[in-house]
Amino acid sequence: MQRKVFLFITVCVYFLWYPLGAFAVDQTVPGAGNQSAITLSSQSPLVQSATTSLLRHARQIRDNSLRSATVDAMSNPQTCVTHRANLSDSDRTTILNQLKSVGLVDLADDSTFPGGLRAGVFPSLLNDGTACPQLPQRFFSAPGSVFGGHHSYPGRLPIHEAFNEISDLNLAAGYRSVYGNTSENGLPVISDSSEGDDNEGSSAFFINSDVIIAAPLWHDWAKTIVFQWNSDGSEFQELDLGGNGVTDSFGASGNSKTGSHHIIGIAEAMRRGLSPELVITQAAAHSAPTLGNEYKVVNWLRAAAILARIDPVAQGYLAKDAHGNVRLPPLR
Repeated sequence: MQRKVFLFITVCVYFLWYPLGAFAVDQTVPGAGNQSAITLSSQSPLVQSATTSLLRHARQIRDNSLRSATVDAMSNPQTCVTHRANLSDSDRTTILNQLKSVGLVDLADDSTFPGGLRAGVFPSLLNDGTACPQLPQRFFSAPGSVFGGHHSYPGRLPIHEAFNEISDLNLAAGYRSVYGNTSENGLPVISDSSEGDDNEGSSAFFINSDVIIAAPLWHDWAKTIVFQWNSDGSEFQELDLGGNGVTDSFGASGNSKTGSHHIIGIAEAMRRGLSPELVITQAAAHSAPTLGNEYKVVNWLRAAAILARIDPVAQGYLAKDAHGNVRLPPLR
């Protein structure tokens, strides 16, 4: 009986937040349903326990600045969206023109996306344009994906992230166990003892646990901005950024357009001064830079750097090769 009651409540909540038809809304102002999503997700033990789990992992980050920034971004209701601080209307025009001039947006989206490219590149925030613009909703109230996609209801971002975090840590432990150990004679051996963080420094296969913990969290952080809630329970539409979709592979045929939450999250990490190792790992979330896909990660870093108003080469997020082409830098 309890299981049936639970399933009934779950179905009712789902349909309350999954209307038969969404209507056009003004995406230049914060979503009218954001507060309702906060209220609903605040009452879910699953959502709140997922958030607690993520914060517990974030507080285990060893690097002080990365730990502080990550915990603040996830849990502080007044956290500042730093890449948007003091952003004037003329600044937005300059950024848009830069993205257009280097082919990192699709010009056709200006006439098809609600509010045009400006609304998609600069989703609405609280206290927008001030020294400390703030998130339009809490991290724990955001969905995990586009409306109708995976985890697309209130509070499913932390659930999605908790699963990713656990999978990430277990995968790292597996690599350390199988590939990160040598015997006394220097030959490789498999040892389950490498699962703990204490063996990271001596392991032949070093994996940075700070990056393992923080990169997935920063990758999806901007879903709090991009996927806001409308009054009918539907979500804001998400603009695709990072390419024109046609000639993105260093001028050749290629498509590096991707969800703007990815680019915006990278921009925020850059603006907060997070390390190249962390940011490049974060940028590779939508595609590993292998098998001819380096251009995608490069373009996402380029687009994010424009949003963050920083020089990605000077900050170590990108490098120039012998021919002057922008590439991923060698790390470690």
